[in-house]
Amino acid sequence: MPGKIAFSMACVALAGCAPLLPKPGFDEVQSLVSARLPQAIAWPQTADERRTRQASVEALLTAALTLDSVLRIGLTNNPHLQASYEKLGIVYGDLIQAGLPANPSLGFSVHSSSIGVGREVNIVQDLLSLLTLAPRKRLAAAQFDETKLTTAQQVLSLATDLKKAYFTAHADQAALVLTKEVTEAAAVAAELADRQSQAGNIGTRELALRQEFHARAMLDSSRQELALAQSHEHLARLMGLQRDQRAWTLADIALDVIDPIPELNVLETTALNNRYDISAGKKRLDRLADSLGVANRFRYLSVLGLGLSYARETDGEKLRGPSVEIGLPLWDRGQGNRLRMQSELREGERNLEALALDVIGDVRNAYARVENARLSIQLFRKTLLPLHDRITAETLKFYNGMLLGVYDVLSARQNQLNAQRDYIDTLKSYWLAKTDLEHAAGGASLDKTMALDNPVPKIETPPVEHKHH
Repeated sequence: MPGKIAFSMACVALAGCAPLLPKPGFDEVQSLVSARLPQAIAWPQTADERRTRQASVEALLTAALTLDSVLRIGLTNNPHLQASYEKLGIVYGDLIQAGLPANPSLGFSVHSSSIGVGREVNIVQDLLSLLTLAPRKRLAAAQFDETKLTTAQQVLSLATDLKKAYFTAHADQAALVLTKEVTEAAAVAAELADRQSQAGNIGTRELALRQEFHARAMLDSSRQELALAQSHEHLARLMGLQRDQRAWTLADIALDVIDPIPELNVLETTALNNRYDISAGKKRLDRLADSLGVANRFRYLSVLGLGLSYARETDGEKLRGPSVEIGLPLWDRGQGNRLRMQSELREGERNLEALALDVIGDVRNAYARVENARLSIQLFRKTLLPLHDRITAETLKFYNGMLLGVYDVLSARQNQLNAQRDYIDTLKSYWLAKTDLEHAAGGASLDKTMALDNPVPKIETPPVEHKHH
């Protein structure tokens, strides 16, 4: 016991040189994120840093946005992500505080009698706060590590949302082009039908059919314009753009590039080994178990104080000596706290089991969607699109031979455009599913997922004091 007290006192003496980091834990979060994403993250705090970030964002917005530039903007400019970084500072503050013992207390009393006035002064240091100093720091450091992993997972989640919003905006933009072509073809058919009706060449029914098709095409075009506006707004919000930063365009990309994906069992194993939220859950379990052990060890020791006392009696006699204060564990032995900790530990175990099941379910679900989209894309490429091209070409031949009318040609063209729009929707489904699969498997791209051997980089919280112990 005396050795522990002396050691704790030495730590206290040097606690004043504890470094206060301006961006605590952010370097470790950057390391975790860089293992999954090539884009850098930033945590601007000063006015100069924020101006530098805004200048970088403005420079990226001057050119057509690629997926890389969208991620670079969003991962440094999203206000929700910036707010989540402050959690690192909050938990680091708890870590600093955990390394500080309780302040000594100073007491002063005056009493009088018929023969004079007596005074008493005493100073008491809470030894329990010194004895629990090391475990408190250890628990706070474990929570700090857990927060780093949780923050890194939030960065990867935002990257996933940015990718999905980017692919959605691209698909909606391509679908709008095709929808407008369908609307133009329907407008031509409706105008021709109106002229033929005025000339008495077609009846009212045929005219109404063409007009109804044109109206539906206009309605589809209006809905697609709304979908594109909403996808652009969602992407701008994720990038953290202001009202005066909405004049941007998307760079052209090849949506029809289909990449190979790893086997399902590889993805499942990778997900369980690489998900930062699973690693954070394991860190939390270790911390809860350690906290319960500390509570059990000190359950009979609620108050322990050691100090010095000086008294001057009413007759003038002076008394000096040590004083000891010990709490009697008659009623409160931390039963409620220890019961709560036991329940929290079991709760954490069940939540980690549920998270692992959810992760496997997310991987399987996204994998099935990717495979379904890949098969659908192959069907479009090998069968449906070539057939519609052939039908349109053959219909045009029959029209040139006066065997079919102009409405047959327009109808064939409209069906061809609708098939191409369905193909765009299928490509959109593929990219969204692939992005979800990457996120479910740990946040890295699928080609990088196959090469991940050391899943979660090891993070260690540096001591808040110099390495004197």
